[in-house]
Amino acid sequence: MNTNDLSAVLGPLAPLYANPEVGEIVVDAPDRVSVFGASAGPSEVKFESVEALREVIDHLMALGGVTLNSENTSGEVRLPDDSRVAAVIPPTAVGSPYLFIKKVDREQFTNFTWEMLLEGGNVSAEAHELLMSALPLRGLCTNLLVVGDYNSRHAKTYILNLLAESAPPEERVIVVANTPLLPVARHPRCIHLEPGSAPQNSTRRLLEIASHMHADHLVTGDLQGPEVMTLIHLMNSGQHVLTTLVAQSPLEALTRIEAMYLMSNPGLRLAEIRPLIAAAIPLIPFMKLALPNFRFKLTQLVEVCGVENDRYVLQPLFTYDNEQGTLHLTEAGKTWPERTRSRIITG
Repeated sequence: MNTNDLSAVLGPLAPLYANPEVGEIVVDAPDRVSVFGASAGPSEVKFESVEALREVIDHLMALGGVTLNSENTSGEVRLPDDSRVAAVIPPTAVGSPYLFIKKVDREQFTNFTWEMLLEGGNVSAEAHELLMSALPLRGLCTNLLVVGDYNSRHAKTYILNLLAESAPPEERVIVVANTPLLPVARHPRCIHLEPGSAPQNSTRRLLEIASHMHADHLVTGDLQGPEVMTLIHLMNSGQHVLTTLVAQSPLEALTRIEAMYLMSNPGLRLAEIRPLIAAAIPLIPFMKLALPNFRFKLTQLVEVCGVENDRYVLQPLFTYDNEQGTLHLTEAGKTWPERTRSRIITG
């Protein structure tokens, strides 16, 4: 589908979609259209009627093979340019059909580099060096859980993408995630498995399949549910995994994983689950909007040392100075690469 064809399908929304400063389009009613991005707020764009809005929704859904009706009142599709469209119609949507469009900037990941982060002070050179030491050759890798607070949820995905792209070029990277959200485009041996709504295409099932496809590095996006149990098992079975989670701290991330694990297998007790999680996730980088300039930064790099007295033992490898906006390597951080290498080699 070319640009003109898509513009015809979008109808009144076509100028908003073509505007590079608009990242998201939200339609709550024919006369209530809003945009978000560099430009944000209510739009003057309007539909002539509910029927006109519904026609645009039906055409957009048809691009992904989805038909909305009284029995199937919601749908989500991907446009040819990888943008995402979600729609809900009455009676589930009350009063009017609802439409949401999230545009995908194909250049957002290619423009995001370690050099840019280092020059901007988002990541310190010492922290970058330590993260790179977690991605050496065959069998000497450390599983990483990249955590970001809600305001840094996009930043953690960019960091995960860079980490995956930094894996040795001769090794095989398998990504289980929506391709536009985690492209890993600069790694020469990366392949993608994209989850779907069918059980056989769930994230959990695709992780199992990927683990049998000679994945030197297995990468997946935000942990959200039953796939956690499978992922923890794979990590503890020797599979190298890179993944992300939204949480307000490294400790909260671990407790969120506990909750998801329990939902997947309620027969286990916390005392049984915590050692499995601690063994699977030895290193947690944490991103947040930080003082003094409220830019996203890597503010913590935490080693998970195990469980004592039913509590996780977390050891900071870096500490963050809020006043200076700087990250400082701890004594534990200085010895982490060698300690970890020895532990992996000796078992």
